[in-house]
Amino acid sequence: MKKPVIGVMPQYDSDESRIAVSANYFRAIRDAGAIPFLLPLQSEIKDVEELLDKVDGVLYPGGPDVNPLLFGEETAPGCGRILPDRDTVELGAIPYILEKDLPVLGICRGIQSVNIGLGGTIYQDIPSQYKVPEGKPAVGHSQKSAGAVATHSILVESGTLLHDIVKKDRIVVNSFHHQAVKDPAPGTVRAGYAADGLTECIFRPASKFLLGVQWHPEYLYPHNEDARKIFEAFINACR
Repeated sequence: MKKPVIGVMPQYDSDESRIAVSANYFRAIRDAGAIPFLLPLQSEIKDVEELLDKVDGVLYPGGPDVNPLLFGEETAPGCGRILPDRDTVELGAIPYILEKDLPVLGICRGIQSVNIGLGGTIYQDIPSQYKVPEGKPAVGHSQKSAGAVATHSILVESGTLLHDIVKKDRIVVNSFHHQAVKDPAPGTVRAGYAADGLTECIFRPASKFLLGVQWHPEYLYPHNEDARKIFEAFINACR
């Protein structure tokens, strides 16, 4: 069987003017049975669309913050670094991805970027903007441990794509973010949340496969079955 080709949105080191991507994403895609392909950054959207015609799925990786002006907000004091080139490519490609119904996996910034591109909003800075509901525990979302270490749990909503994948009501994940989904975009559904109530996973039922996760399964998958299943489900949807 021909291996699917996965277009990976590029990460960008603006200090070094270097386009790259963490090797962990490529390893996870490869080990799930597909071929990773790095998409361009500073290209016209029509050129990116031509490349999207040649891939079987798209991965949105982690990275810096999305410009709040793009989801109708002023920049909060706790918002971090913004890279407009990434915003342009990632958000600009979403209408075409939906038109072609390409499978999508969004990771960390990826879930936020996809949610914004579909019309949702995010917390620009969890510590200053998110109030933990009474009776719920505070959760650390920016761990100091290594990426391969799981540090908090996710409660999985039944009847969702995530539950279909992991077949569990609770999983454990790593956590490296100070932003998160606030209002899930129209047409998307919350599939998982942290013990403090913060949304950690969304999916779009109308799509063949569109899943966003706030954690980093590309670090966990070598020894974590749930993370491995996420990548396998994504790649299987691309076949």
